[in-house]
Amino acid sequence: MNVAVILQQVPDTEAVVKPNPAVPGGIVEEGVKFILNPYDEFAVEEALKITEKDGGEVVGVCIGPDRAENAIRMAMAMGMERAILISEPAAVEADIVTQGAILAAALKTLSPRLILSGREMIDNQNDAAAAVVARKLGMPHVLAASKIEVTGDKAVVVRDIEGGSLEIETTLPAAISCQKGLNEPRYPTLIAIKRAKNKEIKKMTLAELGLTAAAPKSRVTALRLPQARAAGVKITGTPEEVTGKCLAWLSGTAKVI
Repeated sequence: MNVAVILQQVPDTEAVVKPNPAVPGGIVEEGVKFILNPYDEFAVEEALKITEKDGGEVVGVCIGPDRAENAIRMAMAMGMERAILISEPAAVEADIVTQGAILAAALKTLSPRLILSGREMIDNQNDAAAAVVARKLGMPHVLAASKIEVTGDKAVVVRDIEGGSLEIETTLPAAISCQKGLNEPRYPTLIAIKRAKNKEIKKMTLAELGLTAAAPKSRVTALRLPQARAAGVKITGTPEEVTGKCLAWLSGTAKVI
């Protein structure tokens, strides 16, 4: 069974991200490290487990600038065999609906039986990729899987819900997004990292996919940092004095009691 994984490159979780005033909705990329979206690691690991058990190969599809190749190489170091990268600005800057159509067109060239993605992107919290792709390809989808069992032409997916879990059975082909806790992503070995440098990343254009650039249906118009927190209030004195001052501040200044 061939399994395709939708990949995304995002800023490192420890990166200091600042809005770029010259690019509406963009960030200052200088000095920022970019990585494979952490949720996508769960998708790659699950795809590898499925193909190791049932045969087939793991392939990737990514929309991103040329630097996204680094994220793809990381997935290849984990074991993914090959990938498609669409790096045209019209695709990179498109909204999720348009990107879903582009991803769907690329996935058609791979003919996977199962499509996996991360639950969401950690930078903009976009969690619609699997659903949009499934819609475009006319297949079922299940989001935020915490367990996946594939048997023949069916997959049983478990989703965590408040106070319990939900078990969903779907026919294949299908698209499933992967949640933290689904598995423990493997650490690539040094040899695997070196081998990944020689694996195929096929760059495709919108024209090659039979698509033309379309006006985005939505766009980010501004990106702002959160307001700085106000300085705290330090209260000193005896326990009785501190208690009295706290009560006075909570009632008089904060007005919460």
